[in-house]
Amino acid sequence: MSTTSQIAAEPAALVEREVKMQRMLVAYILTGLLFLLLPGTFLGVWNLVSISSRHALDSLSPAWIQAHGHAQIFGWIGTFILGIGFYSLTKMGRLPAFAVPRGWTCFGLWTAGITLRWFEGVVGWQWRVLLPLSALLELTAFLLFFRTVSRHRPASPAGGATTTSRRPEPWMLMVMGSTLGFLVTLVMNFAATLQVSISNTGPALAHVSDQRLVTLATWGFLVPAVWGFNARWLPVFLGLDQPRPRFLFLALALAWAAILAEFAGRLTWFAALLPFAALSAVFALHIAYKRLSRDWKQ
Repeated sequence: MSTTSQIAAEPAALVEREVKMQRMLVAYILTGLLFLLLPGTFLGVWNLVSISSRHALDSLSPAWIQAHGHAQIFGWIGTFILGIGFYSLTKMGRLPAFAVPRGWTCFGLWTAGITLRWFEGVVGWQWRVLLPLSALLELTAFLLFFRTVSRHRPASPAGGATTTSRRPEPWMLMVMGSTLGFLVTLVMNFAATLQVSISNTGPALAHVSDQRLVTLATWGFLVPAVWGFNARWLPVFLGLDQPRPRFLFLALALAWAAILAEFAGRLTWFAALLPFAALSAVFALHIAYKRLSRDWKQ
């Protein structure tokens, strides 16, 4: 094949690969919505009906409640993040050839893990095997995603060699921090499920372990991701000033300090640090009553 034919074939291959990534993104989004509607919302409504019919919260299986929360956080939001993360590679320069098969492999592992966790929480069949297996599948899928994204390097604007000299923006660092929190949550989830499987204490996690996982998933993963994307888009859509990086990172540090305080049993410090973390994020993002009222009058 001549050089001219190779040059002509390369854009066509890139377009075809991006179309495949778009199809994969649709699969991730639709699957996330299914987890939201079926295991998430359906099981949540089932829980509420059970509580109202029995007039007692303690009569409900903790495994059911945990399966519902897991489907909401990881089955819905987690699936969205993985799908959008893979697709974002198409917007960062050259799309690596391994991104498409790895994306589908990650999709299969992640979907199987979430489904097994929900099934085990509802049925309880062979939970000593399915519970840690589901956590292991989820962790493996995320590690595959993390390895794929971390190895990708965007091409230079001129189309030449890749460049890594550009410093990441603050919002991107916040999203990276939330991704790290996502990873830590999955690791602790696997450790907790493995512990209950070995000790044979039942299909539900212990109350303390479950509360720590919820705290870690909320303040180590979900909230920093919201702060990061708000730092990126609020100046665009609301016309706010660019975020203050120092206070943005201070909010992240305070959130992690609160997480560590809860893990250490210092609940008073945990409750005291979270409002300061939220206030730091508000100040960093310029979300204040005076500023919004002034913009409204203008």
